[in-house]
Amino acid sequence: MTFSLFFRLPLRWLAACGVLLAVASNAFAHATPTSRDPGPDAEVAAPAAVTIHFSEPLEPAFSKLALVDANNKPVAPAASQVDPQDTKTMHLALQPLAPGRYTVQWTAVAEDGHRTKGSYAFSVK
Repeated sequence: MTFSLFFRLPLRWLAACGVLLAVASNAFAHATPTSRDPGPDAEVAAPAAVTIHFSEPLEPAFSKLALVDANNKPVAPAASQVDPQDTKTMHLALQPLAPGRYTVQWTAVAEDGHRTKGSYAFSVK
């Protein structure tokens, strides 16, 4: 038994829509870190700032960095900022940090609205 033209056209249309959806979903990217300073598991002298570069431009109103100490207590005196000259970069200014382990917690919202979160730690000598 063969499918009539009545059944074949809708099946082709559905297949074409499926392919288009698969291609379109790849166009929406999530902002992920491409570089971090200080880097994960680094042992550094007290940094003046934490800087993370992301793969996608960020929405400044919804993206943020936070720094907490080993007791999960916030240690940054001010809010983080998305760089207005490079919206793929976010900075968190710091006051001098005491020796110890610190965790950077980041939330990045790309311009397309996708939210990603993560964290990593570094140590101050």
